Amino acid sequence: MFIISFLELFIKYVIFYIYLYLVGRSLFVVVPYLNKNKINNKLLYVDSDILYPLFGFIIFGNGLFIINTLLPIDSIYVVIFVALLIIPAITKAKLFSRSLNLNNLNIKFFLYYLAIPSLLVISTFDIAFNYDAGYYHLLHQNWLRNSNLIIGMVNIFWPFGMSSIYEYVSAFLWFDTSFVLLHFINLFFIHFFYLFLGENITASKNKYLVNSSLFVLFFSLLDNFGLGGGRNGYIYIQGVTKQDVTVGILFFFLALVIFLKIKDSNITNQEIVIISFLLFFIYQIKVSGVLIVYLYLILLINQILKKRHTFIDLIKLNFPVLILATTWILKSIFTTGCLIYPVNITCIEVFDWYIDGSTKSFEGITKHASLAFDGTLPFLEWIQIAGSFEYRNQVFSNFLVSILILIFIKFILFKKSEIKNSLKFVGLSFIFFSILYLIYFGPIPRYAVGICIFSASFIGLLSSDRKLKISNNFTFVLLFISVLFLVRSTAYSAFLNNNEFKIFDPRTNYEINYEIGFETLSEKWVAPLDADQCWANIKCTASKDIIDFREVGIFKIAYK
Repeated sequence: MFIISFLELFIKYVIFYIYLYLVGRSLFVVVPYLNKNKINNKLLYVDSDILYPLFGFIIFGNGLFIINTLLPIDSIYVVIFVALLIIPAITKAKLFSRSLNLNNLNIKFFLYYLAIPSLLVISTFDIAFNYDAGYYHLLHQNWLRNSNLIIGMVNIFWPFGMSSIYEYVSAFLWFDTSFVLLHFINLFFIHFFYLFLGENITASKNKYLVNSSLFVLFFSLLDNFGLGGGRNGYIYIQGVTKQDVTVGILFFFLALVIFLKIKDSNITNQEIVIISFLLFFIYQIKVSGVLIVYLYLILLINQILKKRHTFIDLIKLNFPVLILATTWILKSIFTTGCLIYPVNITCIEVFDWYIDGSTKSFEGITKHASLAFDGTLPFLEWIQIAGSFEYRNQVFSNFLVSILILIFIKFILFKKSEIKNSLKFVGLSFIFFSILYLIYFGPIPRYAVGICIFSASFIGLLSSDRKLKISNNFTFVLLFISVLFLVRSTAYSAFLNNNEFKIFDPRTNYEINYEIGFETLSEKWVAPLDADQCWANIKCTASKDIIDFREVGIFKIAYK
């Protein structure tokens, strides 16, 4: 029976992946400008076939975000829109190019599209909802399914203001009541991460890209050893609805690519456009990824100083993403009253539904919860307190040990770096400012995944030719082992025992709705009896405030 369950999950993941691939291909069919100046079918040093699904997710998510302004995501018109996204790709005679071509059934294809996703899918047997899923993620998604844009939505529950593009995609995926597709979102980005590493190491002719990816692979293996049994800041499989590891993966990917583009001083107009969209996409997932802007600004300034682009050229190239950013910021203003939520200084306190001082208190809650440094304690005393919380000391201690081991490997197996000192300064300053950002906004290990991985890759960037040749087959084995140990042992046990899934449909779950239940606040509102989790009950308010709605045209305004 467990084989049948696994095959069902695997087929669902493959369909999900192929759909995103086709949406990404459709983008390049509809916007042929993006196909110009490709080098050997590569963009940003990466095979286009690996990037298409990533572009597909961006288009899919932003399409849902924009259409939700007028329509609830549960609308049949949204389903039609989602189906139409793949039409341009399937009208092409050649649907798949090299990587997904079934004629290329070799070890690489087996590893990339069978072995790696199979291992990742096994994690479904033991994965559970993150606590915040019941706290606000699932509730927010259900509101998106049942309503178009709600002005003052933050009044329903303040965490709704921390809206992510993840919520829109997840809200659509509720059509599968097993809710495994919500977990597959995280698996999709981990899958992309390993495809990126594998292609860099085995197919790239850029030794810096090869070395940096190889060091990340070494870093992943070191993640399984150390204080407390391991964990050194490498990626892991998060509970369902959380997106921190996804931010870390994209943060690392863009940081590495931008750094190499700065080094090579060679970037096409199309790549600038693509980078700008990827950069904003990270911001849409979570504000904590915003520091990637530092490297992007250096790249643009470098282009201007070397007279490859003018300031006006760059504004024109970034105009499409500026339009998208404007719509996203307008959505934030109408739902929270702030340009960036919950950053109090960005709030516009002119709306009659906005509660004065509310954002400042919520900003304090988020900083306090993450034990960010606020100057109220001496720095060394703060380190002792913040470091002792949960498993921070374990992760960051293991990270430092892993970095020292990688530096030792660099000196033993690699020749001296040929990177210029100015570039070394760019990389080191980026790492420094990222650490500084973590200190002041929350030194939580899951927030640090991106910079931890980039730090490991940076040691590879500071390396040159290898003294010892590593065959592709050996690399494939290392990749397989890395993914194998990424999935927890309890997942393999649950898979073999065919255990019931820990994720479920919260709308129909008996324990939530009947055993735990909700207390009545008014005729229209209830509150959670147990802790602060409303799960998916849109009649529930965890803040226990009575919310009133006013109809203004096709929109609702929320007051409390």
